[in-house]
Amino acid sequence: MSSNISDRTSLYAAATSDAAIYDNDRIGRLKAIGEDALDLLNRLSTNLVLDIKEGEGNHTVLTTNRGRILDIVTITNIGDHFLLLTSPGEEEHIQEWLDKYTIMEDLEVENITDETTMLSVVGPNSLSKLESLTGLSLSKLKDYNVVKGSLASQEISIIARPMGSLPCFDILAQINSKDSLLGFFSDSGIVSLDSETYDAIKVENAIPSYGREIGDRYNPLEAGLIGSINFEKGCYIGQEVIARLDTYQKVQRRLVKMQFSDEVDLSEECLLTKDEQEVGRITSFCMIPSGGEKIGLGYVRIAFAEIGNTFQISGDNQGIAEIIDLPQLFGPGQ
Repeated sequence: MSSNISDRTSLYAAATSDAAIYDNDRIGRLKAIGEDALDLLNRLSTNLVLDIKEGEGNHTVLTTNRGRILDIVTITNIGDHFLLLTSPGEEEHIQEWLDKYTIMEDLEVENITDETTMLSVVGPNSLSKLESLTGLSLSKLKDYNVVKGSLASQEISIIARPMGSLPCFDILAQINSKDSLLGFFSDSGIVSLDSETYDAIKVENAIPSYGREIGDRYNPLEAGLIGSINFEKGCYIGQEVIARLDTYQKVQRRLVKMQFSDEVDLSEECLLTKDEQEVGRITSFCMIPSGGEKIGLGYVRIAFAEIGNTFQISGDNQGIAEIIDLPQLFGPGQ
């Protein structure tokens, strides 16, 4: 057990102070081809994505007619097609959703998750190390934009997709390139992260996960995704609901980042109470490998969503939760 903790501590240190690589094949990958691709995506999602030129990208949120989240999607113009990155396991759902609304439009969507691989290099030194290994200039690569190159004799695409405050670059290649790429990074001294450490970094950087912080239980305003909403672009599915919630300040709850007291024994969906009144719930939690702090994400009623507020955690092993941040994944918006 102590060995595992020690290993996670060193992996966490590499990712947060140097650079590390993660096998991110669980991310869904769709290939969209056709002249109407951006027009349809613009009509189905919250952000303005009509004019994504070759090499550029953007983030957006697909929503239901009730303004609830289907998924956060990254759209990148690769040149001969648009690459859509979805939450893990949601690629088929998103493909079906796009097919449902493709009537006369020139658009074909192909699921390329199984035939491609995606490796994520994360950490403050990820840019300099990738530049050294690839010979590419990445310092001017804007978030969600892409550049093509080669690595270990394999053709790759690199997308800048930060993990909160941590730089992160997604490397995409054909599936038969995966072993060569992983071996190359290992030989270059870049360590591989396990899922537990990677997920802890996600929680620490307040990145919402599908099925926990995002999904059709929540709307983008509750989830701190206002930076991915364009309020001037016009109609899209769910637009009227989201606009009303924003205009009339009717958002009922808010995604928050919390720190928990040391003695608490957390489990999923623990309730949060204030003066014996239920005010929210915990959706994700982890222990930071370097210092042992227990942190997590959750939703609380909007009236209680202020930094510094504390709550009682329900359960047999009760403890205290304190709000330490109000996450906004893509910034504060307009």
